[in-house]
Amino acid sequence: MRKIIFILLAAVFLASGCTKGKNTDVKTGFIPVKVGNPANDFLYNDVDQKPFLLSQQRGKVVIIYFWTLKCKECTEAMVSLDSLNRKFGDKGLVVFAVDAETSQTAPMYELNKFIQKNSFSFRVMRDDDGFAAEAFEVLKAPEAFIINKKGVIASIVDGKTDWMSAENVKTIQSLLSES
Repeated sequence: MRKIIFILLAAVFLASGCTKGKNTDVKTGFIPVKVGNPANDFLYNDVDQKPFLLSQQRGKVVIIYFWTLKCKECTEAMVSLDSLNRKFGDKGLVVFAVDAETSQTAPMYELNKFIQKNSFSFRVMRDDDGFAAEAFEVLKAPEAFIINKKGVIASIVDGKTDWMSAENVKTIQSLLSES
């Protein structure tokens, strides 16, 4: 069902000319994932079954963070990502963490236990079918995509990072100040 909704959204998005001349991949229907290209739209329910549609976040800076529960770097970075969200969430930052595991590799109760233990201030989803990871060409975790207010990929963060580092804070502040 999610794939059907996404395909319909992608068709509407592409037909409306919103890709601004960017070529889509014929096999996947996705826009190539690189800085300066529009972010591929997707619709997914978070772990609380609330829908998240990336295109509805226009006007906000969005971080899509791909991670796995078994990745120590990933779970450690989520603490600083939470601090970043608490600092800038009321200023227009949206953080959406995508657990790139399946129910076979990490049971849902383990994921829920981790989320409850840490009381994250951002939304979390599980990418059971790998659809979100495919849309963003994610092959390993951690990997994050910082999307500007216009829905364009502003930065790709590959690997471990401290989200509260001066460089990351400056990047987010800069993007939030753009009109």
